[in-house]
Amino acid sequence: MRSIPIDVLRAFVAVVEARGFTRAGEELGRSQPTISLQVKRLEELVEAPLFERDARFELTAVGAVCFDYGKSLLRLHDDMVDEAERRRTPEAMLRVGVASEFAGRLAPRLDQLRLDPKLEAGFEVRTDASDALAAAFRQNALDIAFVVGAETEAQVAGRWRAPLRWFGPAGARKTNHPLPLAIAPQGSALREAAVEALRAQGRKFKFACVSRDFAVLAAAASAGLGVAPMIDGLAAEGLKPCADKSLPALPAVTLSLLARSPALAAAGRRWLGDFVDTFQPL
Repeated sequence: MRSIPIDVLRAFVAVVEARGFTRAGEELGRSQPTISLQVKRLEELVEAPLFERDARFELTAVGAVCFDYGKSLLRLHDDMVDEAERRRTPEAMLRVGVASEFAGRLAPRLDQLRLDPKLEAGFEVRTDASDALAAAFRQNALDIAFVVGAETEAQVAGRWRAPLRWFGPAGARKTNHPLPLAIAPQGSALREAAVEALRAQGRKFKFACVSRDFAVLAAAASAGLGVAPMIDGLAAEGLKPCADKSLPALPAVTLSLLARSPALAAAGRRWLGDFVDTFQPL
């Protein structure tokens, strides 16, 4: 019986998701020629082409089967390795990623993440922008993460929709002047929602403060440096919604819980608890 090495499947799935051999190699820490050889090896093992000849990165029927099953097999493989590691070293710290918007609310609840209440293993907590945390999760650098963004990982354990509002100075601004923004860097779902809404309105804007740290953006907005798009109900204490009625309405954003195993998924939902009750589940 033919068997397919897990690294070969991982390379193929990465190529499909990244839509490129070079980017897949960067994500996996391998060279582009190595990735190409692994995909070629998979084609030899299944005795069929994986990509359509005349359509770049469009899958054949066999390629679609390999991609769908490959993702499931990779998830099971990685879950098995992670769970075996935890059983072998129960004192190992749980690697937790929390978007900086939620850190103050969720850090006091970390104890809810314990898989075994009898063990006193600690938590290695990383707070960062959501795109950086999602990338770290994909690179197996985190065990569980709660981020802003509609992640497509197979290990999404829950999704919610959260409303956005503008927060900052109370007074209305002249619409013929660029609107100063306190905002996250490129890659942030909140930034994309805000910029898209302003451009659709034809509103001029400028970046007054750009930071990955939610506390910095909240401080900048509180000081009147600019207005900031924030999840309704999660703004810093004392920061009020903008009274400027000329600002465009903001769309809701998706919140995603990522977890590497069913046990961690259950622990993650317990960790979030009533924190997500005010958001719409998806």
